[in-house]
Amino acid sequence: MKKSIKKRINKKKLPFIVRKHHLEAQYNSGKLIIDVGIDPQNINEKVTRLRRKCVYDEMMNRGSISITQRNCAERYAILCEKAFGQSSSIYARISHWLKEGKISGRNWEPIPSQHDAYSKLLSIWQEIGRYHLDILNMIILGNMKCKEISQLLKLNLNYTMGQVLSAFILLEEALEKNNFTIKL
Repeated sequence: MKKSIKKRINKKKLPFIVRKHHLEAQYNSGKLIIDVGIDPQNINEKVTRLRRKCVYDEMMNRGSISITQRNCAERYAILCEKAFGQSSSIYARISHWLKEGKISGRNWEPIPSQHDAYSKLLSIWQEIGRYHLDILNMIILGNMKCKEISQLLKLNLNYTMGQVLSAFILLEEALEKNNFTIKL
C-alpha cells in the first residue's frame, strides 16, 4: 500500500494545458514554458499560455541583454511572422495561394499588412547590415544559443557573444530610429 502512494507522489504531474494539447514530450524536454499573461479581450482576467522557450528570454534573465532589447527582439519576431503570412519562408511563396485557389498567378500581391511588414523589415535590414542580421535571425528566428552560433561560424565564443550584443544594440537603434511600434 505504501509503495503505490510513493509512486503517485513521485510521479510529476503535468499542468492541465500541457495534457489538453498533448504536448507532454515537448514540455518534458524543456522546449515549452508556461506563461501567465493578461487576456487581450478582458484586461481583468489572466490567461495561461504555452510558449516556446526563447533564447533571448534566457539572455535577458542572465542579464546579457536589457528588457528593451528583449522587447525589440519580440517585435522583430512578430514583424517577421507578419511578413511570412501563411508561407513558411520570409519571402512570400505564390504557390501557397495558387494551391488555395484564392488568386490568379498574374494578379498576385501581398496583403496590406504583409506589405507593410516587408517594408519595415527591409528598412531594418538596411540599418542593421548583413552580418548582424544573420546573427539576429539565428537567435530570434532560429532559437540558437551563442555557443551554437560560434561553432557554426567557427568563431571564438567571446567574440561571438560581443557580436550578439552589438546585433541587439543595432536592432534596438533601428527600431527606435524608424519608430516602429508593434503591439506585443
